[in-house]
Amino acid sequence: MSVHKQSGKWRVKWRVGGTQRSRTFDRKGDATTFDAENRRRLQLGPALAGELDRSTLTLDGYVRGPWRSHAATLAAPTRAKYAWALEKHLAPLLDEPLLALDVVRLASHQRAMLDRGATPGTVRDVFTRLSGVLQIAVEQGQLSANPVRGLRRVPADATEEVRPLAPVELERLIAGFDGRDRAIVLLAGHLGLRPLELRAVPWSAFNGSMLTVGRAHTKRTARRTRTLVVPESTARELKEWRMQAGRPADVEPIIGAVTQNAMKCWSRSTLRKAAKAATGGREDVTLYTLRHTHASALHYCTYTVVEAARRMGHGAGLHVETYAHVLDTVSGQRYESLDALITAARADLLFPQCSPSDAADG
Repeated sequence: MSVHKQSGKWRVKWRVGGTQRSRTFDRKGDATTFDAENRRRLQLGPALAGELDRSTLTLDGYVRGPWRSHAATLAAPTRAKYAWALEKHLAPLLDEPLLALDVVRLASHQRAMLDRGATPGTVRDVFTRLSGVLQIAVEQGQLSANPVRGLRRVPADATEEVRPLAPVELERLIAGFDGRDRAIVLLAGHLGLRPLELRAVPWSAFNGSMLTVGRAHTKRTARRTRTLVVPESTARELKEWRMQAGRPADVEPIIGAVTQNAMKCWSRSTLRKAAKAATGGREDVTLYTLRHTHASALHYCTYTVVEAARRMGHGAGLHVETYAHVLDTVSGQRYESLDALITAARADLLFPQCSPSDAADG
């Protein structure tokens, strides 16, 4: 290794595995420092030099460097969530060496987030993202263990039990819509599709009596194909909607091209307003409420927990955890199929059952 002046600049030359390498600097001091560092690393050897780098690598340096190769494999929305966590909530940790991020340091930051007003849900989400970063650091040899896994996490916020609509409320809601709006409520309320599936499932997935939700048309964590038997009345209305929409091609989504933001706006305005009228004042109805309504309807019919979970596209354990209170309260009239339930609900919508006092009044 040597430092030479060349064409007004300072060039450092050294060899790596028999290959000549060089680098140019504007200042002699910088060239000399670089040359000295190279000599020191040569004396330490690759193992000790690697340990030296590892001891000084900060979280920010890791995220901007080695972690980027992993980040490139993530979907854009997932990368955005990592960026949100790192920039908005983990900034005080960015200049910390990775090796300094132990359980004690992370617990202190967790408490600081809560003191600043962050909700338990936000704290848990942020540390889930941090755990994802540090786990890749473990796999790449930058850490020996993931400290987030040893952290006592903030308890999750207590969530309210899902409140499905009654079958007659769902049919009253459907009756108030037509066209695309009606198709959306049918797919969510009669088939239990998720919002992502609503926007993605094409006409080719519907053969007139069955609807196939493919792996490419659902969320990543639930990517398994499921085939749903479509109630006869729902199938008939979907066929009518296709004719009304101008017989779109098989590759077109059943509800047409609708962006995620447009669907959210529709849910907040159109759906919420119609649901308030259909339910006598409820203001919490969303597309997921319609999905929950379908899940509860399955238990008024002949579906077992396993069959209902398979139709909904999630595990039996999650189904019981989410709908345990529905299972506990299902009573009264049972139906042999979804068709029978829909028919009964629509009949009740047209001819409401009178109360005993009304009957006495004659």
